[in-house]
Amino acid sequence: MVSDKLLDMGEGTYSLVAYLPERLGEFVDDLRKRLNPNFAAWLAHVSILPPRPLQATPEETLALLREKCLWLDPFEAGVNGVSTFWPVNSVVYLSFSAGIQRLVELHDTLHCGGPAHSEAYPYVPHITVAQELDEAATQAVLEEVSREWSRYRGELTFRVESLSLVRQDSGNRWIDLAPVSLGGRLAQAQP
Repeated sequence: MVSDKLLDMGEGTYSLVAYLPERLGEFVDDLRKRLNPNFAAWLAHVSILPPRPLQATPEETLALLREKCLWLDPFEAGVNGVSTFWPVNSVVYLSFSAGIQRLVELHDTLHCGGPAHSEAYPYVPHITVAQELDEAATQAVLEEVSREWSRYRGELTFRVESLSLVRQDSGNRWIDLAPVSLGGRLAQAQP
């Protein structure tokens, strides 16, 4: 659990993420370190709420997120390919197959109240491998990630059971503030 001192720091940029498990996370982390090291300081994840300032305090936001997530069941998500948002932006990413609708519903449910913020783009669940590249670098990274993805033999699915509220620190690092579990309404209802 995060210290009260970290949570009390209300200014800044926050995000809500689901981290990737073991081998899949290591695969993405290794690619990011090699192909886009300026953005490799954060563990591999899918953003549920992309980076944003908060409209409420971190404590209020966390309480709201936890309350809403009590009513949302864990689910399976599956990764299936490599893509880019070029020419809109230079993000090279892994795309989802299974669980994509649940990820969108999770985003839409949590994107209100204290965590609400105007987002630059429509929400598309993805796992960023590289970003902020020029056109040639974007295409080169896309080809390299596609080659590596075709060789990958690890798990392709993972269970989304827990999220993490994180805050951006200096050096494009992100600090875990607190976990947010999905489900639990049945456990709370029992005496």
